[in-house]
Amino acid sequence: MAERSASGSLTTDQYLRIRDDILNGEFPHGQRLLETSLATRYGVSRTPVREALVALQQDGLIERVDNGFRVRTGTPDDVMEIYEARIALESVAAVAAARRHTDLDIARLRACHEGALSSAAAGEERAGHEANSDWHVALWQAAHNATIAGTMNRWMAQLRIYDQGPPGSTEDLTATAHDHGAILEAIIAGDADQAGALMTEHLERSRQMRLRALG
Repeated sequence: MAERSASGSLTTDQYLRIRDDILNGEFPHGQRLLETSLATRYGVSRTPVREALVALQQDGLIERVDNGFRVRTGTPDDVMEIYEARIALESVAAVAAARRHTDLDIARLRACHEGALSSAAAGEERAGHEANSDWHVALWQAAHNATIAGTMNRWMAQLRIYDQGPPGSTEDLTATAHDHGAILEAIIAGDADQAGALMTEHLERSRQMRLRALG
């Protein structure tokens, strides 16, 4: 099988492919991930697969078990731990965005917000939740802090694999989008304290929705 001479690049490719398949539900909670099976699936040798699995374990998406790895299964305690940290860090991101945003940042946030509202009105729940997730990514970018963005990406990936069943209700989607709209207005106004406070309130509600979904 043909492989690139740059092993690091190939490992990164495999990391991204396996990560995407985990986040998209191709590998459900608790599924075993074996090097040999994955190498066959992706048409590569075991070495980049092994290195990718180690990186995914470090990201908290999979865990080591006898003779391999498996996709992590989230518990309410896992969600609580991540949200405790997320509330603190993403509130800081909202404060930073209010102070550092550019016109392009605001355009991205508005586009995601409008997309979520349109999807909610049309009853397109999955598209709406994707737009709301994209809004958070745009917020991290607006904070102009690479450490915040990188950390939040890892935490959100962990939360995503803990999701159970279909997306939440249109009512939840609309409430989330309205929260985002209020935070966005505070960011545009440059009101850092208000942006941070609204983000904290929003994430507290989001945590409760996640816990309800986990049952």
